[in-house]
Amino acid sequence: MSYKHILVAVDLSESSRVVIDKAVTLAKVGNSKVSFVYVDVDSVAITPQEESEMQQELQAMATLSDYPIAETLVVIGDLHMKLAGIAKERNVDLLVCGHHHKFLSSLFSSVPKVANAVEADLLVVYLDH
Repeated sequence: MSYKHILVAVDLSESSRVVIDKAVTLAKVGNSKVSFVYVDVDSVAITPQEESEMQQELQAMATLSDYPIAETLVVIGDLHMKLAGIAKERNVDLLVCGHHHKFLSSLFSSVPKVANAVEADLLVVYLDH
């Protein structure tokens, strides 16, 4: 199965590389459009400088991906709501995100909320660190 538009949710950490690599592998099969998004869930507002710095980090990840990245987005808010809105607005048919297996994430995982909110296929990539 190939996808038309793959949205990759990253957290700007090194572990995002694993998520990006999985998404790019799938994108190459179907010549899919790929976009990156970073959702800042800890802020209610960000300064233009902070947004610029986050965009630069996303652009650096895009450059390293070895695949054309159509769009990089920085947004703030609830993860599941922002991802659902972006996916719908941009006709995303696959969302790729990572998940750390830690004790607290088993109690407070955002994956069920994302799965219930996003109207697209969801690939959750296991991140061991």
